[in-house]
Amino acid sequence: MGPDMNTKLLSDLARQTLFSPRAAADRIMALWLPRNWLWMALALMSVLNGIVYSLSMHMGAEPDPEAVQMIPPAFQSPALFTLFLFGALVITVLTLTWVGRSLGGSGQVPQILALLTWLQVLRLAVQLALLVLVVALPFAALALVMVASVWGLIILVTFIDRAHGFNNIFKSVAVLALAVLAMVVGLSAILSVLVAAVMGGA
Repeated sequence: MGPDMNTKLLSDLARQTLFSPRAAADRIMALWLPRNWLWMALALMSVLNGIVYSLSMHMGAEPDPEAVQMIPPAFQSPALFTLFLFGALVITVLTLTWVGRSLGGSGQVPQILALLTWLQVLRLAVQLALLVLVVALPFAALALVMVASVWGLIILVTFIDRAHGFNNIFKSVAVLALAVLAMVVGLSAILSVLVAAVMGGA
């Protein structure tokens, strides 16, 4: 399969995800990609998003020192941001699987992992588009952020619904809400460790 074919498949899947997320979820899960490959892909997406985050920090006007001090130390370092993002994604995969199954869902880690990894691919594309728009069309960048946030949430809920086989969007929303509550604890622990690492290295 050549590069052109791969590009066509990815663009077709991206279009399907945007306009028919249920079918896209079924298509992704039907691939049954190896779990180890998916974890590596998720780590790669975290690294690439960290690089884009680093680029965004160095673009535009010089940031206000007082505003910078308000940003958590983990988010001021691209490397720590990458570690935080990967940890957050791992916790997201596990909590969405566990919470969904506790509510009667049938989703498994490889399925949730595959769906979230694909969402990170799309997130990277949006971040790259924002890098261009922030410089050329700031208002368009703001509009893209708003649309991507809302539509991304809808796609995520749909993916959760298909992964767990609920066929009940309200139950999927409940899974997401409970998973977010569970993730707050885990992410707080990760952030505490990263902050301690920054303070210790200072």
